[in-house]
Amino acid sequence: MRVAVITPYFKEPLDQLRLCHESVAAQTHVDVTHFMVADGLPNPEIDSWPVRHLALPWNHGDYGDTPRAVAAMSASSQGFDAIAFLDADNWYDPEHLATLVGIQALTKAHIVTATRRLIRPDGSVLAVCKQSNGVDFCDMNCFFITRPAFAAIGAWAFKDPRASIVDDYVLWGLIRNSNAKLAHSAEPTVNYRTMWAMTYIEHGEEPPPGSRCMLRSPDEPYPKMFDYWTARRMHEAGLELT
Repeated sequence: MRVAVITPYFKEPLDQLRLCHESVAAQTHVDVTHFMVADGLPNPEIDSWPVRHLALPWNHGDYGDTPRAVAAMSASSQGFDAIAFLDADNWYDPEHLATLVGIQALTKAHIVTATRRLIRPDGSVLAVCKQSNGVDFCDMNCFFITRPAFAAIGAWAFKDPRASIVDDYVLWGLIRNSNAKLAHSAEPTVNYRTMWAMTYIEHGEEPPPGSRCMLRSPDEPYPKMFDYWTARRMHEAGLELT
């Protein structure tokens, strides 16, 4: 099975980009191609890496969704059998794709979802995530989508631009409302560097500096992202904290 892994990037440090790419290059499933897509700020160092480096001429400000969609279309047109996504600050365990390919072969699922570890900024493990469980929700980094379900990516790509802040929820909703057959891997093989304040609060820790959360005004359809401490003050003023 030919697998395309798609990574959008913007201003991430080179060490994070390298860790992300090296985790794809180290996959035990051998037929893997890494697409790295610059959203307006291409890093020339990546031109020397064994990836398909796409450079978009400006930043779209949609949390990497346009780069994901462009690379997904490219992967589809090149005949790849499956698409996975990996944010530039995250990384896979070496057996991640082999595990998902094996589950897909066994179950004939159109989409396989993975379990993720929550990682602190210093690289240590906070917890195994219970939220992204392939039933209630699936994080973007945990999708493994095969060709029969590529249409869901196309529908997702043309969503309301304001919905990009909750992009994985939108894709998950489209998939859950489709006829796609799903399977899930309980083994945590995705390492997700979390800066969401609520993940720390839920595990009894103080959110680290730079933590984020979302607030939604009652008259707005989608939330907006805020610094955690700013958001706390706004929540205390009556806005909804999510």
